[in-house]
Amino acid sequence: MMRAAAVSAGLARRSFRPAFLGAARFTASAPPTWKRSALIDCSKVQARPDAYGGVGAFAAVPIKKGELVERGVVRIVPADGNICPYVFTWSEDRSVWASGSGVSIFYNAALDGKPNSEMERHLDSDTFKIFAVRDIEQGEELTHVYKSLEWRECFKELKALRDSGKAGPPVKPNPLGPPVLDCSKVYAKADGHGGVGAFAAQPIKKGEVVEYGIVRRLPVDGHKSTILFTWSEDRTVWAHASGLAPFYNTALDGSENTKMNRYFDEDRFDIIAVRDIEEDEELTHVYRSIDWRACFSDLKKAREAIRTSS
Repeated sequence: MMRAAAVSAGLARRSFRPAFLGAARFTASAPPTWKRSALIDCSKVQARPDAYGGVGAFAAVPIKKGELVERGVVRIVPADGNICPYVFTWSEDRSVWASGSGVSIFYNAALDGKPNSEMERHLDSDTFKIFAVRDIEQGEELTHVYKSLEWRECFKELKALRDSGKAGPPVKPNPLGPPVLDCSKVYAKADGHGGVGAFAAQPIKKGEVVEYGIVRRLPVDGHKSTILFTWSEDRTVWAHASGLAPFYNTALDGSENTKMNRYFDEDRFDIIAVRDIEEDEELTHVYRSIDWRACFSDLKKAREAIRTSS
């Protein structure tokens, strides 16, 4: 029930070039257990290049049947899921759509009818959990059933492939290939603004990579949605980011502790610490579009009020 149908090399999708990973100054360590048990936890999953020319979700560790694979938070987006495959159906009447945190948007469909995971959606709280429906090997690709495959126009080719019986066997365990996102230094919890924020799971030094990942471009108007990133210099392209990147609040008083580098041509980003960051400190950066996006007008006014009073 997810995003782009990446189960056929013949289907149109953006390719991903992970060559940048070797240059990233990133040393990850597992956050303490209580932090991994926060709102978002994708520590058992890696996003890596898949067998279809795109990105898939893979088990970072062996996972037992019934075990939690990933949990997270979704953000409602003003997209039309009938034409955009990168969003989840998020209402019983099929009128609301959402994009998920962590690695959730990269699970491919199980067209052979043999998924190894299942998503449990909590529509009222905008959260989800993904469970293993059988034992899963380390390195095995994670798949589930796209329930909206039957009726979403964007999944028409996938449905035809499934119905043809030519989808092929599941992808075998593959330990090779670097992860294309890592948010292990970050955890999410309720912030001081009535929403969800990103926080440092460990001390982070100035200049370190806090998080890196990739984005999915969405056919939406970013002036109407605060959770999307500007993804072109001409301000016409919008994207939703992986990991915990969508949960960084902006710093209105100039006290931001991170900055985001965007690589438009490669649909990837990294977030760098601009000063030393303490463990449990909230992670913030400057929203580059705060001055001109309609949905940020209230934030812009609040920032101007702070500047005027200082």
